Amino acid sequence: MKTLILNNYKLLSLLTILTFFTIIVGTAIANFFLLLSIITFLLIDNKNYIYFYKLDNFSKILALFFIYILITSFFAENEFYSLKKAFFYLKFFFFFIALKICIEKHVVFFDIFLKFILPIFLIVLLDGLFQSVFQFNLIGMINNTSRISGFFGDEWILGSFVFHVAPVALLSIFFYKNITNKIKNIFLVILISLSIIVIYISGERTIFFISIIYFFTITAIIFANKKLFILFFAIFVITIFALNPSGKNYRIFKSFNFNYPSKDGTVPTVFSTFTVYKDLYSTAFKMFLDKKLIGHGVQSFRIKCADKKFFTNRFGCSTHPHNYYFQVLAENGIIGFLIFLSIILFLTKDFVFIFLKWLKNKKDTKNLALMIILLNIIISFTPIIPTGNIYSSISGIFIFFKLALYVGLKLKRFN
Repeated sequence: MKTLILNNYKLLSLLTILTFFTIIVGTAIANFFLLLSIITFLLIDNKNYIYFYKLDNFSKILALFFIYILITSFFAENEFYSLKKAFFYLKFFFFFIALKICIEKHVVFFDIFLKFILPIFLIVLLDGLFQSVFQFNLIGMINNTSRISGFFGDEWILGSFVFHVAPVALLSIFFYKNITNKIKNIFLVILISLSIIVIYISGERTIFFISIIYFFTITAIIFANKKLFILFFAIFVITIFALNPSGKNYRIFKSFNFNYPSKDGTVPTVFSTFTVYKDLYSTAFKMFLDKKLIGHGVQSFRIKCADKKFFTNRFGCSTHPHNYYFQVLAENGIIGFLIFLSIILFLTKDFVFIFLKWLKNKKDTKNLALMIILLNIIISFTPIIPTGNIYSSISGIFIFFKLALYVGLKLKRFN
């Protein structure tokens, strides 16, 4: 019976990882594997349902946020729309619990990732590099722009995908026991270097700048040996200059201005991307001021932003405000914002305590592993940076996969 349950958890591990990776194919396929993961978790053991109400402290705060957005959706002007969006968003909480328990109770997750998924991740990285050189990728997808999308085609999320997957890939190498530490360190340096370069050529500015902070910080933490860290730093700097950003005309280092067609069809007007975000944030803040307590409802920004009462200048309306904090303020009000903020503060407090514990014992592999995943999560929630839609499928998979990974590892007992 125990062997059967273990094999079923191996299947669950594979399904949750496929949820992460099938974003490459499309969100519909990713959502299919997400739902399949939840169903598999419930079928593995008929007692698994207890984990949905037997929660640790962090999961309780997370559950409170999900319950809150569901209840307040009944009071939204577009009640059915917001309620439907909030209801379907609940799948991420169930997915979070399933993956958290899978990691907490069983060891097989990182072995499966290393054997089956890490090679695919390396292909994604190499495909991006290949496309940057030849303007078409390994399956013949042509790209003539200064940005690289790889297998994602016309969706410019290659850099984001690499940034969110990288910590899982690093941990799979980190926990692998059948190679020496020297070989392991070489693999870690190669993977970090490839990730930074692919994020750079993807042209995603925000992801590139936060990835520099993330990778340099964890490299300094992982490699306490200063010589190795200096070697990595030298390799990185030489690589960036070898790419010659000014000559390659990559978007990362180009002007933050863009041309916008004029109404009369004559000379286009030049605008800054900062103007776009300022307009979007202003619209979101006006929505918050209109319904301060509970907001306008999940995914309501795309509907309400066109209202003359909220719309700000030329760029004040979009599918979302491009910032998690302004989106939660506008759509979930001050109560939802405080719950959301408490989640971020909880994680930040955890990181500080884990870092202090690691300073006392740098051989503690569990704390090192927790910092690798937790720092990636915290940086993703930097308040001042542009972000995606927090209620989208892609953001949901990225966020809750990593949260489950962190909490599962934190609760796991290591021998």
